[in-house]
Amino acid sequence: MTSPGRATRVGHFPDLEGSYLDTATQGVGPRAAAVATAHATQKWARGVADHTRWEERGEEARARVAELLDVHAADVALVPSQVAAATIVAQALREATVVVPEQEYRANLLPWTQSRPRSRARIVAAPATTDRLLDAIDDGVDLVAVSSVQSADGLRVDLPRVVDHAHRHGALVYVDASQSFGVDADLAGSGADVIAAVGYKWLLGPRGVCYLMVRSGLREKVAPLLASPESAADARHYGSDYRPWPDARRFDQPLAWPALVGATAGLDLLSGFPTSVLDTHSVELGRRMRDGLATAGIAVAPEDQPSPIIAVPDRAPARTVAGLAAMGVRAAARAHLVRFSFHLFNDSTDVDAALHALTSVRQRSLEQK
Repeated sequence: MTSPGRATRVGHFPDLEGSYLDTATQGVGPRAAAVATAHATQKWARGVADHTRWEERGEEARARVAELLDVHAADVALVPSQVAAATIVAQALREATVVVPEQEYRANLLPWTQSRPRSRARIVAAPATTDRLLDAIDDGVDLVAVSSVQSADGLRVDLPRVVDHAHRHGALVYVDASQSFGVDADLAGSGADVIAAVGYKWLLGPRGVCYLMVRSGLREKVAPLLASPESAADARHYGSDYRPWPDARRFDQPLAWPALVGATAGLDLLSGFPTSVLDTHSVELGRRMRDGLATAGIAVAPEDQPSPIIAVPDRAPARTVAGLAAMGVRAAARAHLVRFSFHLFNDSTDVDAALHALTSVRQRSLEQK
């Protein structure tokens, strides 16, 4: 097995340019995924594509994700987005009192806050650390909706602790794992009732697929929000009789076929690494970045648990990100922050490049004032 870092980049991401530290916005497709997707597109253009083969890739992706979460394949649904995943559960539990962080990315915020009275949505002010979440959870709470790693600033909570506390108070836990699935060793064993993650970030696939894991006992109580041919157990395309799957597949929705091809190829690569190895690798790069920023006297967003995402407060983040890009470093501008994220194709040279570029951009900014 190739170790994550430079060797993985050379072997699987040969076209990657500069220091790409923006997986939290969009992951990079490995060469195998790019080739497979291009081949599928060519078949489509020639009129010789077989959509059933693409759907088989979807079943392979479902199985890969189930392995990463240590569940059965039938525990995982294929849906198009995080919004769809959260809305399925939010609409089924419209009377529930929900705890949700204020700084959640809106894909995991609006489905909970817009479908219920304000009195049933407890908003946790930023930063929504583990302790703040625990303080908000009592016997009056029915569900906690939280990202394992926050999109804006990379704040990573102690997920097993949050789940244990919520369950002791009789509350379910919905986890948006879009910013951690693939590099989060705590996720599979966290005990969360629902885990959803888009496939186009840390899972190295194209946009168009989201994976929704719903544990047995809850999914049987949730009717499909959008009844579809994919959610029906009889596999018929015509007729009004409808019998949904008895498992998580009852939430399946139609997906973009070519996206399933790239998704499977990305998961194949990711599955070749133990999640614990990728967790350690990405978190260690984040720690190196945090230490380097401290040495340079640059403030960093607060930390709870060690995270693969590091954010730096910045008065003009878009301008800073543009300056970084000019020096070959790809980062993201988010809510008065510059965000850096580290994955399996990154190594210490990317951290050093980011530190050098950031200090240079900031120095030029000071000189221009």
